[in-house]
Amino acid sequence: MSAVVLTVYLFAACPPTDDPVRVTVVIVLATTENATIDPKLKELAKEVQKRDPKLTGFRIVATECKSIPVGGNATISLTDKQELKVLVDKSKDENGRISLTLNPPGMDAVTYACACDKFFPVVTPHRTKSGEQLIIAVMAKPCTAKK
Repeated sequence: MSAVVLTVYLFAACPPTDDPVRVTVVIVLATTENATIDPKLKELAKEVQKRDPKLTGFRIVATECKSIPVGGNATISLTDKQELKVLVDKSKDENGRISLTLNPPGMDAVTYACACDKFFPVVTPHRTKSGEQLIIAVMAKPCTAKK
C-alpha cells in the first residue's frame, strides 16, 4: 500500500473529532452570616436569592478551567474535598449551545445545553463546617482561541 493510499485510508477510517471544549467552573460559597457580595457575583446572587433569600453573602473561592474533548470528561476539585464531574456530551449545536452533563456533590446528574459565555449556576446541598453553602457556576465554550 502506498503512503498516499495509506494516508487516505487512515483519514477515512478515523474522521476528525470535534474540537475540545473549554469548561470554566467558578466555586462560590454563600452564607447567611453576612451581606458581603463579591461584585463579580451580583447577578448570580440575585438569581440564587429568588429561591433562597436567606443566603445574603457570596464569595468566590476559586476558578478552574479544563479543556475537555467532546465525549470526554474531567473531575474538578471543589472545596472540602468535594468533586464535580463534567462530561462534554455534544459540541456546539445550530443554536450555539454545548451539551454537558454535571455530577455535582450530593445531587443527581444534571444534563443541559449551555450557551457560550453564559454561566449555569448549581446550588448544591453541600455545606462547609462553617455553614456556607457550595454553589458552582459552569460555562463552556469551544476551544477556538487563535494563536
